[in-house]
Amino acid sequence: MTLTLSPAWTLIAALLTIELGKRLNRWLPWLERGNIPPAVSAGLLLSLLLAVARSAGWLELSLSGDARNALLLLFFASLGFAAHLGRLATAGIAALIICVAVVAAIVVQNVVGMAMARAFGQPTALGLFMGSLAYLGGHGTATAWAGIVPEGSLRGAFEVGIGSATLGLVLGGLVAGPVASALIGRGRAAAAAGAASEKIAAPEVAREPVFSSDRWLPCLLWLLLCLALSPILGDAASKFLGISLPGFLTALLTGVVLTNIADAIKRPLDTEITDLIGTIALRMFLAIALLSLDWIALLDHLPMLLAAGLAQVVGTVVIAVGIIYLLMGRDRDAATAAGGFIGFGLGAMPVGLAVMRGLNVRYGETPRAMLAITLAASLFPDTANALALTALFSWLGL
Repeated sequence: MTLTLSPAWTLIAALLTIELGKRLNRWLPWLERGNIPPAVSAGLLLSLLLAVARSAGWLELSLSGDARNALLLLFFASLGFAAHLGRLATAGIAALIICVAVVAAIVVQNVVGMAMARAFGQPTALGLFMGSLAYLGGHGTATAWAGIVPEGSLRGAFEVGIGSATLGLVLGGLVAGPVASALIGRGRAAAAAGAASEKIAAPEVAREPVFSSDRWLPCLLWLLLCLALSPILGDAASKFLGISLPGFLTALLTGVVLTNIADAIKRPLDTEITDLIGTIALRMFLAIALLSLDWIALLDHLPMLLAAGLAQVVGTVVIAVGIIYLLMGRDRDAATAAGGFIGFGLGAMPVGLAVMRGLNVRYGETPRAMLAITLAASLFPDTANALALTALFSWLGL
């Protein structure tokens, strides 16, 4: 039996998957503690059940690609709107150190991923799905880039990317706290909280409630404008620069341009709402993508994924200690920032924030670390990672 879902039923399936995931996370507290998104926890379970049904010849489920693509573009457009580049210049040296560490992580994670792919006799390009694409980027980025790989040219790219991103969430949650605690236990870090916190006063703006349509309608306008302009940017890049950019990347870059123009003319966009819309789009997109996961391909690559995950832990920890901890002054703020970086560098921003909050409860507040990680991680990694991956895929001929 083959069941093909329309866009509306595909969205319904995504929402039902998320609701199931929320209940799974409540029933299994270790999923909640590991910051596993509900779409991932339920999506993995349902995809496994669908794989069994498919293998037994009971059911072949086909989801709408149009719904998934629209949600993907909305998510990346919202990422672009969050990239207020001017704020990095005023964020202080600590945030700039985090940005340097992010660049180092992009390089190291991709080198490690490509080396592991070669070591296991796989195409070098498959290693990018075990590199910054999955670890620094996460599930959304992994799924997006898997969608641009020519069919049949890189077998298992989607499964490797999803497997690596999921493994990164687990490893980030397990490793970040102990490493940061060990650093805090060292002499200078244990003695004092460190340098005075760097504070950036954000202007107080009177706003309507978050559920007000007066706030949502302009944000929807900007997001749809971003989606409408992104193909024009893609055509221009292809015509004048000879570069072929995927649609989600042009949506992100268009969002970066629009939000920074708005900042320059002192009319900033309401990114609280665009972030919320992007988060909703991402959760639904992940649910749809994970329902299509091929477990056979994932299990075939499991030894390679585990080896790459261990190597990524070593590389990310070395960057966190060698760049963030040392350059930020080797104090408690520096140790906490290193822990937060490991959390989001291997897993996702919620993992990094959860690690830092736990450290603050145990050892005391570290406002400089919280500010630096929050600003740098929200403004810089996605854009830098997307540009680096575009160059790497072009270099590898994909």
